[in-house]
Amino acid sequence: MSNYLNYLEESTNTVKSKNKLSLIILIVVYLGIWAVSLISFWFFNSGSDAQGYSIMYLWILLPVTTFIVSLIIGKNNYWGHKKWFVTIGFGLMYMLAEYGTFSAANMVTLKKINSPEFIMIPMGAIISLIGMGIGVGIRYVSSQIKKKENKHL
Repeated sequence: MSNYLNYLEESTNTVKSKNKLSLIILIVVYLGIWAVSLISFWFFNSGSDAQGYSIMYLWILLPVTTFIVSLIIGKNNYWGHKKWFVTIGFGLMYMLAEYGTFSAANMVTLKKINSPEFIMIPMGAIISLIGMGIGVGIRYVSSQIKKKENKHL
């Protein structure tokens, strides 16, 4: 009996460590994409590319990345019920992307401090909420399908 309990403990620890590792990888990927968007603005962007940058990074890449990462967080139930607070973090990161690029360039050029565009926080959070909601829905539907399959066996 004790061997079985040891086996259960080891397998539970293995699953927990794999979940932590996949969560860390997910966070690092998101932060990496976010950092690349800022780096590309400052080092690989000319003034005439501003609109293209805005469309590519602020309206496509970052929202899609936020959506996908939130979907994965919701589907895998990372952080349990606390996962919904992560949407605020995604909103802050979305606002900081704009603040670290266009607002910062404006501040450097005009030599004045601008306040962040706080309206961007709810925009990023809404994108995250949609992704997380769909991920939770996928998790719920797949668990219901598994329950039905187990009843028929």
